[in-house]
Amino acid sequence: MDARALPKRAFPYLIVAVTGFLLAYLGLFLFAFPADVLPDDGRVPRVVGMTFDAASAALDKAGFRAIKGDSRFHKTTPEGIVLEQDPPAGSVQKRLAEVTLAVSAGQSTATVPSVAGTTQQQAQIAIENAGFTFGSISQQTSDQPRGAVISSNPPAGTSLDLPATVSITLSQGPSTIQIPDFTGRTFADARSTLEQLGLHLGGTTRDTSSFMPENTVLGQAPSPGATVSAGASVTLRISRFPPPQAPIRADSIRVDSLSFNR
Repeated sequence: MDARALPKRAFPYLIVAVTGFLLAYLGLFLFAFPADVLPDDGRVPRVVGMTFDAASAALDKAGFRAIKGDSRFHKTTPEGIVLEQDPPAGSVQKRLAEVTLAVSAGQSTATVPSVAGTTQQQAQIAIENAGFTFGSISQQTSDQPRGAVISSNPPAGTSLDLPATVSITLSQGPSTIQIPDFTGRTFADARSTLEQLGLHLGGTTRDTSSFMPENTVLGQAPSPGATVSAGASVTLRISRFPPPQAPIRADSIRVDSLSFNR
């Protein structure tokens, strides 16, 4: 047997033996000291735009845990699609860290409520409770009481995709107004009625010759029953007691002593 041929025949077995030894040593080393060899941090993958299940699988593969966050109505994103992730994509986080995913709840719709005849405040509450944003306020003359809601835009009963805005139109009252009779009413009551009708207090005159209670309306111009345009002015004549005269002091009276001698 050729002694020089023996090493050549044994070489493959030597390679296998050495490789096996190294693999066994590496496995033992990783089992005993995993934290010293494997990195503890990882880069969070981007999962926005995936379904929640697909995003959860991608995060799990990268060493993270997916947590379902809030659901949000979205005008264009279908239901179940991830809208946002926290921590964000590309950030370096500890392995097994939780990644919260906000998911689309799909498109939401709502119906515009009927607010005609209500006040501005009541209309705003109804519109916002229906899920809409309260929009602008316009005014126009109408037979409805001043300040009442005439209509909404879009009209009541319209179905809209959210988010959406609903505006309202308020009544300024009729274009012409028949002036009521304010005679005998208090000044405060007459002024309040003028404001409700869309008229203005043009001025007041004081009458100190009347025996009516203080601040009672004695007359008006234009007269009761006159038809005026909205926003016209009305002047009121108001009762007012004259200021009391100061008492005459005794020491202020001068007596002519000569008159007693006559």
